[in-house]
Formats: sequence, structure tokens, C-alpha cells
Amino acid sequence: MSNGNVSLTGLNDAESEELHRNLIQGTQFFGMIAALAHLLAYIYSPWLK
Repeated sequence: MSNGNVSLTGLNDAESEELHRNLIQGTQFFGMIAALAHLLAYIYSPWLK
């Protein structure tokens, strides 16, 4: 009665790939915002100079 494509989380292969793609995209977006924030903080208050 169980489907071979369903994992322990209850997601099938397509759903898990979509979740992974969205997780990676969100992480990249967060990283870009964090890098921009650090750049702006360095420009306006250079802590290493």
C-alpha cells in the first residue's frame, strides 16, 4: 500500500526537489542581502581602517 517514491518525511521526489530548490534560493537571497549590509556598514563606518 505504500509508494516507493515517498520518503520518511512524506514528500515524493518532485516535492523534495522543489523544497530543496526553494531552500537554496532563499539562502542565496539571504546571503546577498547580508553581503550588501556588510558592504554598506564598511562604507559608512570603516571598522578596519
